[in-house]
Amino acid sequence: MQDRLFQSEEFGVSSQAVATVIFICPYGTPIEKVRFAIQRLIRTGYHVVAYQTTTAVFMDGDPMILPELISQVRDDIRSRIEKLKSQGVTEFGFFGSSLGSFILYNCVGCEIPELRWGVFNTGGNIAQGVWTMAAAKERYVERGWSLPQLEEAWVRLQWPDFGRLDGCRFVFTSSRRDRVAPLRNIPQYLEPIRQAGAEVKVCEVPAVNHKTTVVMGLWKGPQLVRMVRR
Repeated sequence: MQDRLFQSEEFGVSSQAVATVIFICPYGTPIEKVRFAIQRLIRTGYHVVAYQTTTAVFMDGDPMILPELISQVRDDIRSRIEKLKSQGVTEFGFFGSSLGSFILYNCVGCEIPELRWGVFNTGGNIAQGVWTMAAAKERYVERGWSLPQLEEAWVRLQWPDFGRLDGCRFVFTSSRRDRVAPLRNIPQYLEPIRQAGAEVKVCEVPAVNHKTTVVMGLWKGPQLVRMVRR
């Protein structure tokens, strides 16, 4: 397993008057490819801390990489938030797409209580989503994993303990034509968040597949952030 499973970069100027957005790229997507979405957030008035993750998380066929990736990114976010708080920054939100959305799903609440609002740009069952990716599925099958086994390996990530989310506001985006993270699958993941006290909305975007669903969500980034930020 690789020691470093992600890279990060900061954009814009942090200050007491500027909210920081933790931004995690879609699976297999470098920061440079979604710079357009980051720049739109900066122009709207945010400071952005962006993350890109290794493709090995799925392409190595090792289910232990995903929890390690989440742990590494989570620790780095905590460290950056503490540094920014020492500089006077008081407001933190997030925008995660595809895999980035799932990582942040495992960061909110008791894990990183400073993340009070944010956008899950697509969401759903991570194992079932990976199983729609032919190359990734092949790698897991080669190493002896079935879909039910993968779901069991990731069950604690799929259903994390949020603690209390009172006062938090989140929005999920998806499309009816997204095969990887379809709109119809989102409601079952909303109830635990709502029971924890968060206000949650779902925003449907026009798209023809998972990739275009993610891109449309990225393009609507400032609008979606406005929807959840108090």
